[in-house]
Amino acid sequence: MDYRALRERPRQFLALTSLHVAEFDDLLTAFAPAWERHHRWHTLAGKRRQFPAHRERPTAVLAGSDVKLFFLLTYLKSNALQEHQAASFGVSQARVS
Repeated sequence: MDYRALRERPRQFLALTSLHVAEFDDLLTAFAPAWERHHRWHTLAGKRRQFPAHRERPTAVLAGSDVKLFFLLTYLKSNALQEHQAASFGVSQARVS
């Protein structure tokens, strides 16, 4: 799914996330700093890092807090099979899990 293209289609964005674009932006202002604080000291598996991560990897499939939040909201809204969610966002089922 192309998050940026869907922002231009408000009805479809609402159907996928249950939020209007403005509401999503408001939520993003709280989500982004919280995610960055957590990710700095923890891995995706939840383990504490020995050294802080200073920035996101350039090869990240879900690059940016906005894309991560969109991924989470569509996952929670649709309660899709993990394999479907993985295929939609171009990641493995294990990463979705």
